Amino acid sequence: MFHTRDNFRLPLTLVALAAILAMAAPSFGQSSGNLRGRVTDGQGGGIAGAKITATAQNPPRMVLEGETDDEGNYRIMGLRANSYELVAEKEGLGSAAAVFSIREGQNLTVDMDFGAAAASATAALSEEDLANVERIEELKASFELGVAASAAGDYQEAISQFNIAVGIADFCHDCYQNIGIAQAELENWEEAEVAFQRVIELKPDYAAAYTGLSNVYNMLRRFDEAAEASAEAARLSGAGVGAATDPIAVYNQGIIFWNAQRFDEAKSQFQQTISLDPSHAEAHYFLAMANLNQGNMAEAATALEQYIELAPDGQYADQARGMLPQLRQ
Repeated sequence: MFHTRDNFRLPLTLVALAAILAMAAPSFGQSSGNLRGRVTDGQGGGIAGAKITATAQNPPRMVLEGETDDEGNYRIMGLRANSYELVAEKEGLGSAAAVFSIREGQNLTVDMDFGAAAASATAALSEEDLANVERIEELKASFELGVAASAAGDYQEAISQFNIAVGIADFCHDCYQNIGIAQAELENWEEAEVAFQRVIELKPDYAAAYTGLSNVYNMLRRFDEAAEASAEAARLSGAGVGAATDPIAVYNQGIIFWNAQRFDEAKSQFQQTISLDPSHAEAHYFLAMANLNQGNMAEAATALEQYIELAPDGQYADQARGMLPQLRQ
């Protein structure tokens, strides 16, 4: 699999609470989690002294760094709830990358392997596709240069390198996916939309492309399309016999409905998130907000109490404590 990187206003109808709730809500919460893992060389040996960088994919754009020890182990603490791109690199040895999501207070393990990363530039292509690539080494080189440029924040250079790659193999869906991500980072929303749509043409079941589209549509305030794309991403991510639905995807869908002021649908998504993951603090908070919009004060108070219990130092904890006395009157 190629390496890919995958603003919410808070509309309320209760005037009495407007002063408390005048703050906009960033996506996915901000309480800390911990990340650990091991970086290996393709034969199972640990790589010492590799630089580790975790970059948040959604605002606020946190960047946290670390370094592997003599055994190749690393640890990064203080990550706020978000989706992240993780890059490990060491001069002369190469690099590896991964994408992960973390919740409030979660401890997560992500291992990376330089050997697997070296083969990634062709891993997503079928044997039939590979047989049609005459400049395979150039394709690999361009793709890896694009990944490196993206990791360094040079998105224009990343787009140039991935465009070279698709010039060699125009069926490379992960190349287009990375172009879409880079264009979104540059806030070129229309260009990002075109790239993600091309991914879907090439690989209709690629959930990450629908996630990218949902983010683009959300920024363009095309909320109905954002909701449809997010729902398709959630469906594809949970596809398969016995597969569990991803609570993060369900929560994200709720936030998109919330932005579109489709409060009944948002509430349903937050309730489903909680049924899948009762410890998802932000889902409790936004469930409270949805109940407030519907005038369900007792249900809102209960949800806020659960949020405070799960995230006493969370992003919305002070707001929640400020609202509770009014809701209990």
